[in-house]
Amino acid sequence: MSYIQRIATLSDTREIASLWKAFVEARSQADPSMRLKAEFDYERYVTYQLKKPLSFGFLLEYAEEIVGFLFIYMYDETPPAQISDLEMLENPFVHRRVGAVLGMYVQEAHRKPSTINLLIEAAIAKAEELKVTDIDLLISIEQTGLHALLERFGFTKAAIQYTKHYNITGNNLPNLRPWDQDLETAIPNPGRIALKDPQTQKVVQNLKGETVYLEPLTDELGKWLKSSRGLPIYPIPVRDPQTQQWIFDESGELVVCPVTRDDKGEIQELDGIPQFSLPIYDYQEGKLTLKRDSEGKYVFAA
Repeated sequence: MSYIQRIATLSDTREIASLWKAFVEARSQADPSMRLKAEFDYERYVTYQLKKPLSFGFLLEYAEEIVGFLFIYMYDETPPAQISDLEMLENPFVHRRVGAVLGMYVQEAHRKPSTINLLIEAAIAKAEELKVTDIDLLISIEQTGLHALLERFGFTKAAIQYTKHYNITGNNLPNLRPWDQDLETAIPNPGRIALKDPQTQKVVQNLKGETVYLEPLTDELGKWLKSSRGLPIYPIPVRDPQTQQWIFDESGELVVCPVTRDDKGEIQELDGIPQFSLPIYDYQEGKLTLKRDSEGKYVFAA
């Protein structure tokens, strides 16, 4: 009986979740710094990964049973235009289009070069299809067989990672998240970024001649909303599809994309980057335009 490689679907969630649990347990045994959360919901986690854009799961199947998986995701390191001027996001390296591996696991009885090849070849093909510039992998040091296999695929060893784990007790710990401090009140108008014309890079002014600023989103208490990386979340302004200029509504307010939230009201992220609902477009007289509802408000994808 031969092995089959295929793309994962939501109907595979339960079987993948069982394998994923085995995968992370093996990782934690190999690396004591990676401690597992108690009562973690693996099915919910797998569902989230399968629903994410630019996230792909490749399955290894034998006798109609899933015996392995390889999950990858793609991302562009280039920051969104409206936050590229933030000093915290400056990077001395050229931004890459990256294909990264979230996890790979094959049951021990089915681990052999030919079966692992099926998963790796499928993942590489998808990365090449999406025109990534680099594929990043993190492999345990004891997986010497996998090292050799990847080298045959043209991968090179770029770094060696060392870890040392400390058992920390007590709650009185030094703050390692300085962005948690109330920076909002530390300086006048903190976090403001002057909006620039996408073509001329000149500062944009509204109809009153006032400079238009992007400011971090806030909660009901006026506190900044921050991503899982601790960075303030800025709105994404909308451009006219014909002129590429920023859009202002009838009241002169800048039109921005609403942030996307899940069923629990939490902001959805992709690789630590908050996600936004994009505007819906329409064709009028052969031209692409932004769609509006009966009240004249701009319409965004759900």
